[in-house]
Amino acid sequence: MEDRAVADALSTQLAERIGRKRFDLWFKQQASIATCGERLTICAVNAFVRDWIRAHFADDVRDCWQVLVGPAGSVEFEFKASAAAADEAQACGDCVASSAIAAGWLKQQSNSARPVAAVAVAPSSGAAAAQQRKSSLTSFVVGPSNEYAFRSAELTARGRQQASPLLFIGSTGVGKTHLLRAIVQDYRSLVRASALYLTAEQFTTSFVEAVRGSGLPSFRQKCRGVQLLAIDDVQFFAGKRRTLEELLYTLDTLAHDGRQIVLSSDRGLAELRSLGGELVSRLSGGLTCELAAPEFATRLGIARQIAGELDLNVGDDVAALIATQIHAGARELRGALLRLQAMSAADSQPIDRALAERCLAELARHNTRSVRLADVEKVVCNAFGVEPAQLRSDRKGRTISAPRMLAMWLARKYTRAALSEIGAFFGRNSHSTVISAQRRIEKMIADDTRIEMAHQSCHVDEAIRRLETALRTA
Repeated sequence: MEDRAVADALSTQLAERIGRKRFDLWFKQQASIATCGERLTICAVNAFVRDWIRAHFADDVRDCWQVLVGPAGSVEFEFKASAAAADEAQACGDCVASSAIAAGWLKQQSNSARPVAAVAVAPSSGAAAAQQRKSSLTSFVVGPSNEYAFRSAELTARGRQQASPLLFIGSTGVGKTHLLRAIVQDYRSLVRASALYLTAEQFTTSFVEAVRGSGLPSFRQKCRGVQLLAIDDVQFFAGKRRTLEELLYTLDTLAHDGRQIVLSSDRGLAELRSLGGELVSRLSGGLTCELAAPEFATRLGIARQIAGELDLNVGDDVAALIATQIHAGARELRGALLRLQAMSAADSQPIDRALAERCLAELARHNTRSVRLADVEKVVCNAFGVEPAQLRSDRKGRTISAPRMLAMWLARKYTRAALSEIGAFFGRNSHSTVISAQRRIEKMIADDTRIEMAHQSCHVDEAIRRLETALRTA
């Protein structure tokens, strides 16, 4: 077999072994696979990715390789940051490059600590240019939680979307506004046609002012005279009968002329009945894309991107820690990084893991009520269906060890207890057990590990979200 064919065969086997999403995330976007005879080389985009792949996938790679070429097959892990690598990333196109940023590990190979842009952007300067880059689809961090929505947004921005209205649904902070603004901006530049972005509140205010000032023709021309209309937070229209009527007429006019409508909501169609059957019916006839809470890889990409925007020299270990601890969206990640920046400046201390741990611990304490170790124990026991005595026992089975590690991880994050106190409370003799539990939970998050929670399998990210919600409401 030719080397290229062998490399393709290895890629297929490896993807089947570790899962397509993990393969695409680490090998397809972050590394290249090359073969020469019985030698296999995995070349990563930087040293961190090389070390990560080697630590987490070395055995899988070797096993797959030796199945193909026999026991004499050798595997090497390298990294090569070069202009050629940057050119290859750009050649892959907007979608692939954006997905690479979602994995969070692309770095600019220069003296700057800022991450590289996903796709080349025309040179520009000033605050307006910076805002333009932030609002572009190329700056949107893509991951499994939002990939379908992103692809739909990309088609719309290029004027190739067939479905209208296009509705983005998701909770606060998952990127709906970013997508709407980016669609409008990119549509103007790519399609070279008129596009308008309004929040539901802006639409309502403008309509009320037009009615009072007899300026309805001007208002209607503004909203109905564009090729693409994007309205954010349509749930805001609930209970506004006159405004809803105007919105319906506007949507009907645009739809009749074959123009594009893009909307967003923080709740699903079933929860939008207060908008009236007519509007919900029109929304149901279009395309609905849901944006879920970002998973670890996406949060990591967002953290790296925000750090670049803030000119923060944040190491990979710190970025990974922030993505592990902060389970919400971009706003919360930005808040954590801004606080980290302020603490670094106030203490004249470089941003390292120790400072990041202190910053995140303070954030957790400020954003939640006072949490005791007993609260953590109760929440974890209720969620996993175990007894406190089992949590503190010496049993090492996965049904007990996973809840115990999560309990210590939550205690480390939400309580003021010392490591030794946490360890003693959960029946451990050494504070090093608590540190080990924290590191293991971080690895489980990074690996997207599934655990059993009350007889139901879920990702560890989801388990933590449920436990944190229970802590907040306990």
